[in-house]
Amino acid sequence: MTISVKSNIADVLARMDSYKRDVVDKAIPRALNRTAEMARTEASRSIRDEGYNYTAAEIKAAMSLFKASSGSLVASIKVKRKVKSLMLFSPRESKAGVTVKVHGAKKLIKGAFIGQLRNGSQGVYVEDKAAGKTVVRHAKQYKKGGRGGWHDFPIRKLYGPSVGGSYSTDRIQEIMEQMIRSTFMDRLTHEIEYLSR
Repeated sequence: MTISVKSNIADVLARMDSYKRDVVDKAIPRALNRTAEMARTEASRSIRDEGYNYTAAEIKAAMSLFKASSGSLVASIKVKRKVKSLMLFSPRESKAGVTVKVHGAKKLIKGAFIGQLRNGSQGVYVEDKAAGKTVVRHAKQYKKGGRGGWHDFPIRKLYGPSVGGSYSTDRIQEIMEQMIRSTFMDRLTHEIEYLSR
């Protein structure tokens, strides 16, 4: 998301014509950067309020803030799209599959199971004949005579959405756009008054 005054800089300056131009020039990047910081906080709150199972620390780590300057009146927020293993979404295995809580209510993934690799890491897997075989051990064995221990399986590891994917949804983008529109001019007025003291 980019926060910029380039598209309406003339209108912004016209509304600030009672102040010294050098003060306004200093205030604009300060207001942009403060708005971006507030937008990052609001994004974290909104993503969690929408029911996505992320911690505030995870969301903050995925977001990078690029600040505006006097030579570049643009502040931007970039969000990583690194996916998260379903093992980190409170998985519960049963005979029917694995239940996870990614967004909102818990969801059952039929036929999925929790498996462990030889290096000790665990994941949620589903059979996929098109995938290459992986040496894995079932976390639980439900059927008598079932395949316990280590075996080669044609499986695919499952992942949840990334923070970036959650952030880019229409709902979150609408919240962010409204927040930025309502915040920037207030922050600009505040910065101008502060620098005019």
